[in-house]
Amino acid sequence: MAKTPSETSKTAAAAKSSATKPQGKRKLKKRSKAGKAVTPNFQTYIYRVLKQVHPDIGIGKKAITVMNDLVNDMMDRIATEAKLGVVIGRVGKTLKPWHIQTASRLILPGQVKEHADSEAKKALIKFNAARRKD
Repeated sequence: MAKTPSETSKTAAAAKSSATKPQGKRKLKKRSKAGKAVTPNFQTYIYRVLKQVHPDIGIGKKAITVMNDLVNDMMDRIATEAKLGVVIGRVGKTLKPWHIQTASRLILPGQVKEHADSEAKKALIKFNAARRKD
């Protein structure tokens, strides 16, 4: 059976419109916020250390927030100083443990520096021992 010209144009128009329209609903991908830097959160670790040292003492949310900001600030200072050591030293482009050690010696005051140095040495020994087992 032959189609009339009006039927032919209707089927052609329907085929053309179905080609341009998407089949079903498509979900749009959410765009990530590229410029937003995420600061690390140490609140749970601060609380754990407090409970190890003084199990009977509590801490408020504002105090934990202040401690978290302090830790983030010190980490940022040490990382910046260590990065300068890598750039100025021109030994390589890799940040090594002794860069962090030197930066912490420059940034941290007095007795805190000594404690940080001894704890870092213990952590490196423990890490290297665990790595050799594997």
